[in-house]
Order: sequence, then C-alpha cells, then structure tokens
Amino acid sequence: MSPQLEVIITRDGSPTLALKRDDGYSEKMHHSAGALSESFYIYHQALLEVLKAGAAPRVLSLGLGLGYNEMLAVGEFLKSGVSEWKLWSFESRQDLRQGFRQWLVGDGTASNELENIFAQVLGLVARRLALDATDLHLALRHGLLMGQLELRSAFPDDGYKVEGCNCVFYDAFSKKMDPGLWSENELAAALKAMTAPRCILTTYAATGALNRALKQTGFTSEARAGFEGKRQSTFARRGF
Repeated sequence: MSPQLEVIITRDGSPTLALKRDDGYSEKMHHSAGALSESFYIYHQALLEVLKAGAAPRVLSLGLGLGYNEMLAVGEFLKSGVSEWKLWSFESRQDLRQGFRQWLVGDGTASNELENIFAQVLGLVARRLALDATDLHLALRHGLLMGQLELRSAFPDDGYKVEGCNCVFYDAFSKKMDPGLWSENELAAALKAMTAPRCILTTYAATGALNRALKQTGFTSEARAGFEGKRQSTFARRGF
C-alpha cells in the first residue's frame, strides 16, 4: 500500500485511512469515533428514503475510499430485493480504484493489505445489514461486471454520462485537503448536470459554499446534527 496512506482503527473497531500530502498535511477519511458508524449515520437515511419513494436508485458516491458507502448501498439493494439500480463511485486515487476492482473480481479473499481491509469492511457492513458477507461480495462483483457499479476517477472531470442521479453521497475530503470539490460554482454545475429533478444529497459537511450551491440548484437543506459531536451535517432534498 502507498506510503501516503495509513490504516487507522477507529473507536467502533472499523478501519479508515489517513492520507498524507507531500507537504505533510494529513487527513483521515472518517471520524475517529467510527468509520462504519459515521457512514451509516450520514448516508443510510438518504438511500432508504429514495427506496421508500419507489424510485429506481441512481446513486452518485463521491469518495470510494474503503468502499463503505458502496457496500452500504449495494447491501441495501440486496436486502430490499432491488435489481434495477445504478451506482457511480468517484475516486481520484488510482490505487484505491484498482485495489477495489481487483478485490471484487477475485473470490473475496485478501491477497494484500488493501484487499484485506476491503474484506474487513465488507464483513462489518454485512453484519450491520444482517447480510451474509459472501452474498454481498457477489452482489458487488455482479454489479461491477454488469456495469451497474462504475468506478470513475476524479469528480467532476470523469462525469461523462453520469446523469439522473436521485441520491448523492458527497463524502469528499475537506476543503483544506481538496478545495476544488467545495467550490460553489463547480459543485452547482456538477449537480445541475448529474442529478435528477427528484434527488436527495447528504454529506458530513456543512459549509457556506455548499449551502449556496444547493440553494442555487433548487435543494432545500434540513438542519441535522453532525456525527459524534460535530456541530452540523447536511441533508438536502429536491422534489422529495
């Protein structure tokens, strides 16, 4: 695994990664209180509401990382018996994209450190959803091979033909790590191009630029507490 990445076990026992830039700045992908717990707290409700509305889920997930949100989504599709779904997962790091793909097209066993972490996450998500881990791995693998799960590179640059999304998991690094992903105009343009008239967006963050981009594109934000003591997170609807 790249020396830029460090595995950290969060307080609920689930792993996350910390990314270290060349200038020495480092940032974890999840809250130290729990990667699994944060993923379910921030992202699960939005997906459940889309499914409850009877819409075929078309999910945009920004920040593949260790695959928590992708496994959460496909696990919920499997649990709910939903076969018509689409999930675009964006990840700028090629090593994480390739590692996830390699692990999925294999038999689910771990052949290196990164694949071992994906397998750990799979087990945790499957247990949380009361699913068999092997069944979830097979559902993810099938989705990838059938083109329902697409692994894209940097957002929004690799957004060709990503459209009609009715659920957005905006799990990007912070503005300090990646300021471009929190630019009001760029985010508004991407949302206009990629989302459906009826859409829910959820993210751990709450920033002025994000709120303005959402308002500009017709979303209405709800007040929601952040995870584990963070003051605020964002849950926004349009048409729901």
